[in-house]
Amino acid sequence: MANLEDAAHFLRGADKILILSHRSPDGDTLGRFRNLLIKNGLQEKLFAQVVAALMERGLILKKGTIVDSTILSAPSSTKNKEKKRDPDAHQVKKGNTWHFGYKAHIGVDKDSGLVHTVEATPANVHDVTETSKLLTGEEESVYGDSGYLGAGKRDDAIIRNKAGRKIKYRINRRPSQVKKLSKSGQYAAKKAEHAKSSVRAKVEHAFGVVKKQLRFRKTRYRGLEKQRAKFNIMFALANLILADRPCLAA
Repeated sequence: MANLEDAAHFLRGADKILILSHRSPDGDTLGRFRNLLIKNGLQEKLFAQVVAALMERGLILKKGTIVDSTILSAPSSTKNKEKKRDPDAHQVKKGNTWHFGYKAHIGVDKDSGLVHTVEATPANVHDVTETSKLLTGEEESVYGDSGYLGAGKRDDAIIRNKAGRKIKYRINRRPSQVKKLSKSGQYAAKKAEHAKSSVRAKVEHAFGVVKKQLRFRKTRYRGLEKQRAKFNIMFALANLILADRPCLAA
């Protein structure tokens, strides 16, 4: 997997390029260079190339997709030049905690756990509204937590794949829905929910790499366009790290 390792080293540096000269570039120079990359969509192109390379290796099969999202906090301080918070970021309540920032929505191959699609939105965008954007159109099945209930019934839902077969939406039910069933019904439902969850758990591997291994839990940039570029680089790198695991590298 030497090529993947080389690509990983390249992507790590793609977001922090230093120009070798007698003097290191200042922050403004790096900022202008980063904006030039964003303007030309380089980060999205790199992510697409990584996905294409993994498909060639047979690591992304597109037979099924797991959809999920994670919140990435943005600075809520107004101590900046504009004296205001990032206008593209929004706050959302998760559990009993309020978060201000963005959401990274991803579509993950159900067999390998590798990411094939990335979307960026403000944190207050509901997960289910992004479902169709995360699918390839080739899936036979879609997995997601209860936040995606009703995804297959939306006006923009992808009902059939490119082969004409109906896509099965295997979305986890809420615990309150299971409790309303009879005892025998609860037993069967819990067994079915466990089977869905065992597949869906693979999506956490990509989030784990990005947030723990790459330490990307809070964005430093302002604006949705910059978040989208950053997310593409982070998940491209996560894919290369995950693809190098013994279970996939073999």
